[in-house]
Amino acid sequence: MAHRDFGLLLYLILLMLGFSSCSMKVPAAVVPPPLPVQRTDGKIETTLFPLPVIATEPDSGNDYGFLPVWIFPRDDQAMGLILAPSVIYNEKDGTVFAFRLLAYPNSEVQYRLIASQSTGTNAEYEFFYDNQSVGAKDWSYGCLLNYNSDYFPRFYGFGNHSNEADETSYTSRTREALGHLGYLFTERLELRWQERLTMTTLSDKHLPTLPPTRGLFPEVMQQRRNITFVHRLTLNYDTRDLKDTSTCGLLASFYGETAAKALGSDASFDRVGIIFKGFQPWDADRRFVTAVRLEGEFLLRQKDTPFYEWPHLGGFFSNRGYGEWRFIDRNMVAFSLEQRFEVFRLSHFGVISHWEAAPFFDMGKVFPTIGKFNFRSLKASGGLALRASVRPQVVGHVEFGFGEEGSAVFMGLDYPF
Repeated sequence: MAHRDFGLLLYLILLMLGFSSCSMKVPAAVVPPPLPVQRTDGKIETTLFPLPVIATEPDSGNDYGFLPVWIFPRDDQAMGLILAPSVIYNEKDGTVFAFRLLAYPNSEVQYRLIASQSTGTNAEYEFFYDNQSVGAKDWSYGCLLNYNSDYFPRFYGFGNHSNEADETSYTSRTREALGHLGYLFTERLELRWQERLTMTTLSDKHLPTLPPTRGLFPEVMQQRRNITFVHRLTLNYDTRDLKDTSTCGLLASFYGETAAKALGSDASFDRVGIIFKGFQPWDADRRFVTAVRLEGEFLLRQKDTPFYEWPHLGGFFSNRGYGEWRFIDRNMVAFSLEQRFEVFRLSHFGVISHWEAAPFFDMGKVFPTIGKFNFRSLKASGGLALRASVRPQVVGHVEFGFGEEGSAVFMGLDYPF
């Protein structure tokens, strides 16, 4: 879920009420096959977490709503299914009705369905499937289909010194299809090919309290419609114990991608990137884990490339003290460090959840050319994450970041790295 700046730390309620869960049994017909849940004598066991949604942000408007989350174990007592519908009212975009289904048939396969529609502009429809390779000479594959309409994007200009006072607003509609195929040469070394087709449309519809992007930055809004067809090759060396909820090991990832007008894209660019993630446990039960991440993304060539395809810094996956896409330029580096402390464990119908707190530190910058990189003007932020995980796949989180421009909060079902 996208970040929401906030004035009050009311999102803390999301995790606090998680302790007030309710376990029950429901008729098996409520969750029909082939959904991966345990069925015993025509009944299904489930745990309900009733979560409120409360957020406040001056420009995007206040959110008030309800997010009930049902968790279902599968036959081996691991996490099998999550159902998470919600109803959330936003002052600027109306009422949002959403349905989320996340399924985990086994430790290698996962898929999800998301349907979200507001009475205003915002909407999201998504299907995701992933089958991970587990041994040498094995294949992995997956796909993503997504439609997203977003009334809340911001643009501040290019560069590491873009001014917060130049904040503008626009509306984006994106249609995306992505597929990947990977081959594991050894248990640690994988080569992966990915194809991504994205169609994006921008409009001048903007938040009433912010100026339109076209007014302050007319050049970036000249290309209102853009098709991007991207081809990526990635080499991964991975020693982590778990891919989604890692507690030890290392990931080193190197990738290169290209988009060309000759291959069906409206813009041409070449990009390379590196990602390093490391996880060091400090006790036998892995209740105390230090996690680090170093990432770099470099745009080598670009022609008529829209700003939303440029490297960027800010948001849940790069710098949690700033909003999404806060800083944009041709190159980006980011570093993150966090200490994860497991506070306690809970068991519902044999499914074990790990509840943790994680103070973190994020730092990075964007810059125009490699030759102009230096360690001055790094954008630093710190904060605290509150998380609940069910290994090996699921993480629910609320994260509070604090940077030089204020505060940001992020919530969703993932680790930042």
